[in-house]
Amino acid sequence: MNNFMTEEGLFHANKFFIDGKEYEYSKKLPDIIVGLNGTRSKIELEGKLSGSSKNIILKINQIEKTEDFGGQPSGGKRINKGVVFEDELFGRMVECVTSKCCKGKYSKEAEKILEATSKSAGSAVTKVEHAGGANTSRPIVLSGKNPIITPRLPEQHGEKLTDITLHHKNNKKTYLSLKFGSTLTFINSGVGTIFTEKDMKSGILNESSGKAILKAFGISNAKFCKVFNDYGKTGGKKSVDPHVEKVKLDKGTLKALLETAIGANYWMVHGFDNGNIYFWEVSKSRNNSYSAVSGEATVYYGGKQGRGKRIDVEFSNRFYDFSMNIRNKQSGIYPSHIMLDYESKPATGKELL
Repeated sequence: MNNFMTEEGLFHANKFFIDGKEYEYSKKLPDIIVGLNGTRSKIELEGKLSGSSKNIILKINQIEKTEDFGGQPSGGKRINKGVVFEDELFGRMVECVTSKCCKGKYSKEAEKILEATSKSAGSAVTKVEHAGGANTSRPIVLSGKNPIITPRLPEQHGEKLTDITLHHKNNKKTYLSLKFGSTLTFINSGVGTIFTEKDMKSGILNESSGKAILKAFGISNAKFCKVFNDYGKTGGKKSVDPHVEKVKLDKGTLKALLETAIGANYWMVHGFDNGNIYFWEVSKSRNNSYSAVSGEATVYYGGKQGRGKRIDVEFSNRFYDFSMNIRNKQSGIYPSHIMLDYESKPATGKELL
């Protein structure tokens, strides 16, 4: 298309000039431009800015270089590839369901997803709803003695995790949770009211939720507090030494947390930069297996280098490699968030579409 983003805004070009001479578009034009070979020739475009009826002339260097050619997107902000992936797949599904020409990027994948979910629901898809951005909060709370991500029942999380909801003829709904890139997250919850500065400064946490979270991951209460209390005061030395420890996981407490962190009653759609999409169902029965973890974990007090204002814990089962961290994501020292990242393994049943 002859639309360009420029320093002045969106620009629709209708004429092309080299050193004041107008050139019509032809298959030879690219060769003519390449043949200039970096000379000082003046290259200009004539056209109209979006919303204007007045013709203007812009120099070629006023056109913004896109990310595809090593430039920065308009405004200097990087495009969220996850949002782009979500929009593109949604648009393709709408085409398939509304009898439009379902061709192009993700067309094959969209058809496979619609076929698989229709078979599972026992009914064809009649409507595709874009639910991305409407994901509701899933805070971490204490349920009895165990930390969980609300709501308590794993199957109630599907509706909260959905980015695209498929409506079937029999009134059933299929929830699709879309993820993009190599690092995915099950938990991203605020913990500022759980790990309070006042409590941690005493050297030992007394708040029940905080103690339960530490117990789940085999983290020492005293060492946890020491990392944050000593941050910036050790002259570059590790506040906990040795800062790397192998610990035994509390599989009962951790399972209660993972069941609700992973959730159930949805399908995972995981996209990558190379165009690949992996697809698998997260059912209630699979959740029960996915959340079962036993054995050892590795705890990094002060992060991998031992000098940060964070705790990292790495552990695995045959379905996922997990990486948990509790850290300050803001300007302070004491913990503001807990995050649980993961990488999926073939045992999840994931299929390359």
